[in-house]
Amino acid sequence: MTTPDAKETPSADFVIPVFGERSAALSETLSACVNQTHPVSQIFVVDDGSPQPVRLPHWAQTSSAICLLRLPENRGISAARNEAIAHSRAPLLACVNTEVLPSPTWLGTCASYLSDHPRAGACFARLLPNRPDRLLTRWRMRFQEPKYVEQSGPVEFAHGHAVLFRREAVESVGGYDVRFRRHHEDWDICQRMKKAGWESHYVANTTCTSIQQDTLKELAAKQLRDSNWYSPAESSLLLLYAHLTKWTFIRAGRNLVTGRIYFLPIDAAIWATALWMATIRTLRS
Repeated sequence: MTTPDAKETPSADFVIPVFGERSAALSETLSACVNQTHPVSQIFVVDDGSPQPVRLPHWAQTSSAICLLRLPENRGISAARNEAIAHSRAPLLACVNTEVLPSPTWLGTCASYLSDHPRAGACFARLLPNRPDRLLTRWRMRFQEPKYVEQSGPVEFAHGHAVLFRREAVESVGGYDVRFRRHHEDWDICQRMKKAGWESHYVANTTCTSIQQDTLKELAAKQLRDSNWYSPAESSLLLLYAHLTKWTFIRAGRNLVTGRIYFLPIDAAIWATALWMATIRTLRS
């Protein structure tokens, strides 16, 4: 997991929270983390109370560098990451989501960037889809993923698909806020780090690959989270109908004006799927 010329550089620990994701996706994410050119001390996989207990792939079960932590109940992505961070001792912390594959040079490139920018407490890189020609994937990359620029530099926050932190910066704010169980935890920790004097940066010269299997249900679920709708007890169904309808019409209008007519059926299908999912959950409750 290390290269001879990198022995004196700061090592990093990987943190991978898991809640019911595909076992094949976890295996691919672990492989990408193991095969970094920069030194890795430990890889912590945190089973956040998955419905079916997470099992490491066979090849990873014998590795002393890969540690599986289990939470007795689902506590959310922030608490899962904090659990691994509490076990970590490395000066750098790489928080990576399942279904995200950092390129082999991702860790080394981001570590060098942090070394060259002493006020940067966190950095992230461009996310590329592994199947860019799929229509649903193209829609997600256009409307649900951040827009990336060509130059590295300071940004408002580091998007949470794969972030390299300085331990010092994370500890200065007490880690992730566990109240952010499913969403916006990346924005929150970076804002608190900013108040503590740390910057968040985008690194343009490395990438990660998304192997998410885009479906209408997955994209609709993210639309619900982006609309701050998590359950009938927490949010109003009528306000959700109004919010999603408004923004679906706005997005569809922009797609029509710019000639992206092929996205119009996707706009309608995701709108209908999201509202159907929320309505069914409300009726069941």
